[in-house]
Amino acid sequence: MKGLATRNYPNVVRQHVDAMVAELIGNGAKITGNNPWYIDTRQSGVKLTGVWSEDTAILSIALTGKDWYVPSSKIWDTLETLMAQLKELPDHYITTKSCSDRV
Repeated sequence: MKGLATRNYPNVVRQHVDAMVAELIGNGAKITGNNPWYIDTRQSGVKLTGVWSEDTAILSIALTGKDWYVPSSKIWDTLETLMAQLKELPDHYITTKSCSDRV
């Protein structure tokens, strides 16, 4: 994926992806597409693209845009925190509603 930077997150299951999409939408993001997902956070010009492989359980997130004054490290810190929180949740806390049902 092209962009300012891309990070890959291993061991990501469908429930993690769905929960992350829900969290982003809950924070005001506009999300289009369904794997790949095109995310406009509507905050400081931050735009992301996400692609998830069910076969490899890898979620790739690309930072594709941001305002000049926003450090990329701050964006990645936020995403790393979200991913860590999602992976710590028990399965029954994570919704199984599909992403396409949310948009």
